Amino acid sequence: MVDRLRDKKEVSKMATKAYFLIRVGEELKQNGYASWLKDLESMPEVQYVAPVTGLYDAVATVEAPVTAMLVAHKIMGLTHVKHLHVLKVEEATREEPRLSMARQREIIHARKGEMKRFRQLAA
Repeated sequence: MVDRLRDKKEVSKMATKAYFLIRVGEELKQNGYASWLKDLESMPEVQYVAPVTGLYDAVATVEAPVTAMLVAHKIMGLTHVKHLHVLKVEEATREEPRLSMARQREIIHARKGEMKRFRQLAA
C-alpha cells in the first residue's frame, strides 16, 4: 500500500495541470448543460467541471500524466465541444537563497585552510 501511495505522489509530481475553458454549440446551451457536463466529468483526467457565464460555457480542471494537448484533443473529440482554450499551470520553481558575499568568502577561506592541511598531511 505504501508503494501505491508513493506511485500516486510521483505521478502527481509529473502530472500536467491545466484549466480548460470550453465552449459548446448553441443547441446544447438551449437544451441544458447536464448531459455534456456528465461526459466531461466521466473522463479520468478531469478533476472538476463547472458551468460558467461569459465567453465560455464551462471550466474544467485537468490533471493527467500526459501532456495537456493530448487531453485537449480527447475533449475536442466530443461532438458538442466547439472551442477549447487551454491554460497550463506552470509550477513555480523554488530558488535557493543566495549567499551573501561575506558568507561566500568565509566558505572559500575555510576550504583553502582544509586544502593546506590536506597538502601538509600528504607531504
